[in-house]
Amino acid sequence: SIVIMLYTLFSFHEKEDYHFSVIDKNAVLFDKFNIPECKNNPIKNNIIPLNEQFIEHHNLNLEEFLNQCDLYTCYSGTGDLFYERAVNLLRDELKNEVEFIPCSIKGEKVKIYAALFLKSARMISSFVGMGFEFYPLNNVNAEYAIQDEKGVKFVTQKLVDLIEKHQLVMEFRAKN
Repeated sequence: SIVIMLYTLFSFHEKEDYHFSVIDKNAVLFDKFNIPECKNNPIKNNIIPLNEQFIEHHNLNLEEFLNQCDLYTCYSGTGDLFYERAVNLLRDELKNEVEFIPCSIKGEKVKIYAALFLKSARMISSFVGMGFEFYPLNNVNAEYAIQDEKGVKFVTQKLVDLIEKHQLVMEFRAKN
């Protein structure tokens, strides 16, 4: 099927402090989430180890903080992190295109899941300023989510509609 409108997802938190990073000394997770040929690489204990410094620094309660939004950003590797509420609502419909992998902080499982986009295609022909130029999108065979071979992740109008239907707190921006 041809995807006409693509979007990128963004978390709402403006402060850089309010983002997670991933513990990934050997870039195994970076490769798995950003290079299509590495999607099948195994993850130790099938849990993504996250790092954060802002909870203690800003004296926040992690549960209360996470309950504010349904999407968070993870730098240095995995990209989009979905809160458990969103995963529970979206998992069944997205099962052929997105795998949600549980995350941990300091060895404790948390209600955050990293989104591994399973489908990829050659989509971006060049970067123009802050935007993209696309190849003809007739090679895109995704209903909800797809990743360009260069690692950039996109969602379709169908996923945007699903997010709005479930009133999930996520932001998305049109890309073409």
